[in-house]
Amino acid sequence: MANVYSIAYTVLGVVVAHCCLLVWTALLLPGPVDRARRRIELRPLTSFLVGLVCFLTAVCLWGGFSLLRARLVPRVDDWLEYLSVHLQFTRTYNDAWILTNAFFWLLMIPFFAAFIFGEAGFSQIFAIRARGMMRDDRPLLCLTYGASCTSVSYFLPLIGWFVFLPIVGLISVGAGICGMLGFGSARVGESRTASARRQEPLFTGR
Repeated sequence: MANVYSIAYTVLGVVVAHCCLLVWTALLLPGPVDRARRRIELRPLTSFLVGLVCFLTAVCLWGGFSLLRARLVPRVDDWLEYLSVHLQFTRTYNDAWILTNAFFWLLMIPFFAAFIFGEAGFSQIFAIRARGMMRDDRPLLCLTYGASCTSVSYFLPLIGWFVFLPIVGLISVGAGICGMLGFGSARVGESRTASARRQEPLFTGR
């Protein structure tokens, strides 16, 4: 029974933390998130294909790194041993393995950032549409609803794992990459109508 509670609380903690991260990103980094949102609305298929290419690139990088890791770890271990002797610092357990793998995870930071920006864009789309269905004008609450629904949907057994996560995740990565690089921001911005501007939630000054 304790294992069940541990798993449940872990999943709940991950969902809450992920929801908070999406809200934080949407509020404090509005530029890339807004560009990602527009990209999702107007070019979802292109975003999916870009995300798929990024995912395959990450898989290829991981495969190449796995092949080289057996050679890199001994070299990093020798380098750390040399530094520990000359700089007089204490080494930790498996520090060479940790440092070698940390390099790969640093390479993945742009992909993770794109994923978060794209998800925050999905949360904003949810907020825009949910705002028109609420009696009170509460844009922050709608954004929180969008982030919560996006986060919880990933953990739905089978459908969430194998349908929602791959499709939404790849679109998020593709749109997030375009949002960070600013691709098509001017062209997308010109296509927005005045009515869409009035419906867009304002997250400042309220």
